[in-house]
Amino acid sequence: MKNLIVMVTMSLLAGCGSLPILGMFSKDTSASADTASGNDAYIEAAELPALDIPEDLSKGRGRSPFDLPVLAEQGNPSFYPNRPPLPDAMYVNDNRDEVRVQKLGSRNWLVIPESPTTAWPKTKQFFADNGITLTLDQPETGRLNTDWLVVEDQSVRDIVRGLVKAARINNDVSEGRDRFLIRVEQGLQPQSTEIHIRHENDASGDAAADAIIDIQQQDSALLAAEQELLQQIGAYVAARVAQTTVSKVALQIGSQPKTALARNAQGNPELSLFLDEARAWATLAQALRNADVEIKEQDRDARRIEAVVPGDLLNEGQSGFFCRITFTCSKAGSSDIALLMSDAVATDNGLAFKISVFEAGRPMRDADRAQEILVLIREFAT
Repeated sequence: MKNLIVMVTMSLLAGCGSLPILGMFSKDTSASADTASGNDAYIEAAELPALDIPEDLSKGRGRSPFDLPVLAEQGNPSFYPNRPPLPDAMYVNDNRDEVRVQKLGSRNWLVIPESPTTAWPKTKQFFADNGITLTLDQPETGRLNTDWLVVEDQSVRDIVRGLVKAARINNDVSEGRDRFLIRVEQGLQPQSTEIHIRHENDASGDAAADAIIDIQQQDSALLAAEQELLQQIGAYVAARVAQTTVSKVALQIGSQPKTALARNAQGNPELSLFLDEARAWATLAQALRNADVEIKEQDRDARRIEAVVPGDLLNEGQSGFFCRITFTCSKAGSSDIALLMSDAVATDNGLAFKISVFEAGRPMRDADRAQEILVLIREFAT
């Protein structure tokens, strides 16, 4: 029996030399041994030549398809005594990467899927390429004014004067000079920009003050000119005609958010919309539709929306396919909720309309789930 144990032990020791994991015990230090094993291959490593990209393809750096989320500031840490607050869920909004013109009643604005720091110089470059002088340039407020344009009977070749002339002819306007007021501001989503434009004709009434900031409260003298200019700027940005540059002076534009999520003194989450009342209400309803949430009833006067939020919708945004492959997705059912929009509230960032989640006539007892619903609304807001 002892002989058998000795023979087995010797066989195992003899085979150790063939095991790669025990190769460190080898005493062979010859050059041929190193070369064969590839231990010194790094010595002959050389930098690869630059990638040869065809002329008809973009040479810009590729963008990651998985953007890092911008984490909202978590207020009231005392409401998390036993655990830190979870980061907000990420949801997919299919049209957030598109340049598009949005409409609310007679109001129009352009949404660009870029931060104001890059949208601002592109907007200015559009007017420069068309030979339009800007008489007001205030990046701290996102405001631009064009010079007064005379396009009565002149032959025009640039886009801006051309669309003004067409709008004047179609609306039987033959007098006065024309100009545009432009407002560039942060969009509803973190990496988005909104461009608002108003057209003025000095023969159709008193012109607005040059340095007016809230041009959205003004009406365009020729709505067709406003709409066409928004379309042309959108096409200019989408075609990537202007080289992408970053404007440091436009950083203040991006520092003025349109949404904010925080908990009030009672620990209930609230979503603040820094918009006018009409747009805040429309944004809330449209966000629910974008997220495929069933709206049961809307009461504009009471600022109340009753809806049904599917449980798997929240789970999908929070865990994605990981919960499905690990069989950890929650089986919670749908939530019958009411969303209430407050009156205008003065905040450090201006007037805001606050959205709260109610259930059974009182603030939703599960504050974390209420916050998930508000995050869903914020991510699908357009």
